[in-house]
Amino acid sequence: MKVNSNFVLRKVGGCCVAVPVGRACTTFRGVAKLNDTAQLVWESLLAGDGEEQTVARLLDIYDVTEDHARAAYRSAVERMVEIGALTED
Repeated sequence: MKVNSNFVLRKVGGCCVAVPVGRACTTFRGVAKLNDTAQLVWESLLAGDGEEQTVARLLDIYDVTEDHARAAYRSAVERMVEIGALTED
């Protein structure tokens, strides 16, 4: 998965949001607020990291089990796919 180039990440009022630009504006109207985990997933995907690398980063930052970190990663990716912010490689 990779971040759709028609979405940008922005800080707005202390919150991190995914904003559609270009063609994405026709399929997703509005912005998607990202929590800290989703922001980390987004930034990892931008860097070219996969699930294993991102889960490892989550485990380094948060005091959670690997199963929890993996579930959080997959949940964030699933939601980003739903809104069109991620595309297949």
